[in-house]
Amino acid sequence: MSDNFINEEAKRILDRFVTLPFEQAYPLSRTFSLVPIRTGVYGFRHAALGLLYIGKAANIQQRIRNGHKALAWAFIDRLNPDEVRVVAEVLRGEDARKALLDIEATMIQIARPSYNIVVRQRR
Repeated sequence: MSDNFINEEAKRILDRFVTLPFEQAYPLSRTFSLVPIRTGVYGFRHAALGLLYIGKAANIQQRIRNGHKALAWAFIDRLNPDEVRVVAEVLRGEDARKALLDIEATMIQIARPSYNIVVRQRR
């Protein structure tokens, strides 16, 4: 996968995560039934603090539904659950899915979300 493709895709998704009106992001719930069941990248976003965490998953809904450390950290930080939402982008096309790990790593390096402790280096 070319570095240009990865960088452009990471920037495009980050832009969407940041500019999406907060009310249009997926609200926290017990089942996260509105969150996509497909492969892609996701984030936890706070209304005022911005992106808290960026991750990747083969099934975004299942990944979040099974419990997530970012939600535990938000609870410990006493963030209001109504002010935290999920943003997600389904990756379409074989090239994008193959580059999932690198896209996630690039997004983390650019945005530096506070709940992403370890920033993976791209291969």
